[in-house]
Amino acid sequence: MNLDIKSKIKEEEITNLAQELIKIPSDETAGEKEVCEYLKNVLKSLGMKVWLQEVLPNRPNIIAEVVGDKVGKSLMFNGHIDTVPIGNIEKWSVDPYSAIIKNGKLFGRGATDMKGSIASMIIAIKFIMNNLETFNGKIIFTGVMAEETTGLGTQKIVEENIKADMAIVGEPSDEKIYRAHKGTMWFNLFTYGKLEHSSESNSESNNAIMNMMKLITEINEIGKELETIENNLVGHPSINIGLIEGGTKQNMIADSCKISIDRRTLPEEKPDDILDKLRMRFNELRSVDDRLRFNLEIDTIREAVEVAESEQIVQEVKNAVNKIVNKVPTISGMKATTDMSILVNQGNIPAVIYGPGFIKQAHTIDEFVEVKRLVESSQVYAKLLLNILMNN
Repeated sequence: MNLDIKSKIKEEEITNLAQELIKIPSDETAGEKEVCEYLKNVLKSLGMKVWLQEVLPNRPNIIAEVVGDKVGKSLMFNGHIDTVPIGNIEKWSVDPYSAIIKNGKLFGRGATDMKGSIASMIIAIKFIMNNLETFNGKIIFTGVMAEETTGLGTQKIVEENIKADMAIVGEPSDEKIYRAHKGTMWFNLFTYGKLEHSSESNSESNNAIMNMMKLITEINEIGKELETIENNLVGHPSINIGLIEGGTKQNMIADSCKISIDRRTLPEEKPDDILDKLRMRFNELRSVDDRLRFNLEIDTIREAVEVAESEQIVQEVKNAVNKIVNKVPTISGMKATTDMSILVNQGNIPAVIYGPGFIKQAHTIDEFVEVKRLVESSQVYAKLLLNILMNN
């Protein structure tokens, strides 16, 4: 079918929708429900079946679908409606919720990550609804909560068996197609000591902070070792200590210390193996000094993911980008972690990441996305839908 996607996908429609979404603050403290209520009306106006799926109190997902006239392949669009907080508003040169456009850029919290992408997805679906009298298969849109923290939104979708033959996650993809990404493990490490007056301190004192220093030194060595391991799609794994706290007062020997660790994993790594190796390394240190008591507590595990380049969704997005942008896109892997891993690893839905903007613009002061990227992505999504819905 020869439809002129580029003339029918309107910049103004995409930016208007993206602006309305940005104007609704929706970090994890509030606002996700308001975004869902707004999108509910938008998606219903397209003729889609729409419902809200409560995940936590006042923190729902929004799900919409439309079924074609004949059996065919189904495609899921997945995007998160939550954002990170704005941080110190005084550091912003624009109001983070005004959603202003200047010099071809749309500014605001969530512009890149990823309310702009959600707008691009919905306008692509609108194109299909307005221009095809019949099609095969199914279109599903899932706007999910809590991607920035736990992934509970997409987890709920998988648990309730909302399925598709393939999916596209609209995170900013740096003009590439990502078929893999790293995983994230967050855990807390504790050491212990004996509380005493600091005037009694000596080399035999049991100081939790000094004990933690030994583990930190070991973690630093582990980090160097991880840099020698390479995955050709996502690079090397890493380990980072992001937080530390301990002790009571400077004139007291500390009886506890805690650090919070971020470990980025490769698709071929297993979380249980990583934890076992860490405990083994720390236990070796304890065998030298029995004062070194520690405890390791898991906070969050979000697995790494990789799909084969031969998967239909990879090839379909590649062909759509090639047609719209007139170049062969790079197929690679992402260093960050997204809900793609839940869709693939737990939902058994082959998926890729493709969306407007660049990851370096996410989570920043004066976050923005170039308007032309929003339009281009929407056109790619529309072409992808045409190819899948009309050729199966």
